[in-house]
Amino acid sequence: MKRYWFELLTESYDDLGAMIPDGSSKTTAVNRAKRWMKQHGISCAILAMNSMMTGNILDMIQIEL
Repeated sequence: MKRYWFELLTESYDDLGAMIPDGSSKTTAVNRAKRWMKQHGISCAILAMNSMMTGNILDMIQIEL
């Protein structure tokens, strides 16, 4: 069951347009975000984890390569 949707953001909280699939695993989403960042030459970003039920932001994960 997909419980979260993810959005990859710049440090200024602008959407990077990355396709991170909805799901229930934070670890999988972080790994996919890192792969996307490597492919697009991004060294620092924030992965926002949002609830599918409420739409609220549950976590903001800082990612640095």
